[in-house]
Amino acid sequence: MNLTGQWHFFEQFEAGFDMGYAILKQNGEQITGTLVYREYIYEEGSFLIAIRVEGEVIEDRLMLRGQSYEIIEAPFAIEYCLDDRIAELTNPHKIEGHSVDDQNLEGRFILRRVNAYQA
Repeated sequence: MNLTGQWHFFEQFEAGFDMGYAILKQNGEQITGTLVYREYIYEEGSFLIAIRVEGEVIEDRLMLRGQSYEIIEAPFAIEYCLDDRIAELTNPHKIEGHSVDDQNLEGRFILRRVNAYQA
């Protein structure tokens, strides 16, 4: 399964949720890309962030690690912790998995392929 392309991104975690998109490029087993999303923190507001990710496909698992981030828009100060994301690859159009950050905060995420074309 080739993961290259654009994906809709949604993640739910204890303090809120994220909505946006991912652009992924796969070269062999290596994955690089960017997640761009608005993070909504309950009772605090939201901010827009772009995260550069790298990872790999190992058999039927995707492992992504946040490498760096840029806060694009925020009405308050942000101290962001990069996530590791792990998912099972069972569907070429949908990826579901879990995330954990440096503070051990966990979430569940889903990526849905934007179009039916698969490279």
